[in-house]
This record gives sequence, C-alpha cells and structure tokens, in this order.
Amino acid sequence: MFESLKALWKKENPPPQDYDKQARQLAGEIARLEKELQGTPGNGEIQKALMLTYNRALSVYAKSKTHRQDIDSLFIRIDELRNIIRRNI
Repeated sequence: MFESLKALWKKENPPPQDYDKQARQLAGEIARLEKELQGTPGNGEIQKALMLTYNRALSVYAKSKTHRQDIDSLFIRIDELRNIIRRNI
C-alpha cells in the first residue's frame, strides 16, 4: 500500500549524460555571453543574463561528472562579474 505512495513522491533523476549535455550547452552559452560582455562591459542586460546563466550552471555542473571540476573557476568568474557590476553602479 505504501509503496505506491512512495512511488508518487519519488523524484525522477535524469541520467548523468543529460547533466553532461546540459553542462556543455551552458558552457557554450557562458562563452558567448562572456564574449559579448568583453565587447560592451557596461551592458547591464548581458551582465544579468550572464549571472543567471552562472547560477544555473553551478547546479548543473555539480551534477555533471565531466564539468564538476569547473565549479571553482565558475565561482571565480562570478566574483569577477560582481566586481564589474559594482564598478558600473
């Protein structure tokens, strides 16, 4: 009886390759946004989009076996972006 209830509440975990695929897509999006930000460092919209993408990437990278080692560098880039945002305010 309780097994059917447990099955309802059990979360479905996507396979690891899905996290790897998502991590590759986010890495490409991050690279594109960082390149745009280099061209126009004062663009607030790009800064916002990049910060949101960084935050999404943190959780996906933590679950991805191939991108897990990139979390430290991602935190460094988040700090650098925060410094850019502070200078622009």
